[in-house]
Amino acid sequence: MFKNVWQAFSTSPVNRWKDWILSVVLFSVAAMVIGTTTHVYQFQTLNLVKFWFLPLTLFVFPCVLEELFFRGLLIHRDVLDHGSKRANLQIVFSAVTFTLWHPLNAWTINKSAQPFFFNPWFLLITLLLGLTCGYAYVRSRSLWTPILIHWLTVLVWVLFLGGRNLVLD
Repeated sequence: MFKNVWQAFSTSPVNRWKDWILSVVLFSVAAMVIGTTTHVYQFQTLNLVKFWFLPLTLFVFPCVLEELFFRGLLIHRDVLDHGSKRANLQIVFSAVTFTLWHPLNAWTINKSAQPFFFNPWFLLITLLLGLTCGYAYVRSRSLWTPILIHWLTVLVWVLFLGGRNLVLD
């Protein structure tokens, strides 16, 4: 298990990028359409001078820690070697578990997250992010790929789309 994670961390995130970049583009479009039409996203900017620490903080948690667990431990790095059906099952399991983690987190640990993490539209976007990160991980075999996708998604959400209330409250 730890060998699997170590190999996934030591593989370049741009490995086989042509195999997973389309999924990132499709996720981005879907998330923006869902988020803006349902008002989950509200365009507003955050003063980065005042909150300079956020990009690094958001990189470590949630991105590195969540991806380490939901992709690195729940999806075997070489799952494609055992067939696409098995890979798809692990990707879906990982994405569903990732999605369910969010309301559990809001219910038990981070109560200020409840308005977001109990919202079904937010959870749909979270599921799509989980599927995208899982697919990118399986195709690239690098944990850095879903970490970067997750980080960029969270950064845009927090810095430009109203997610800051969750992080800064």
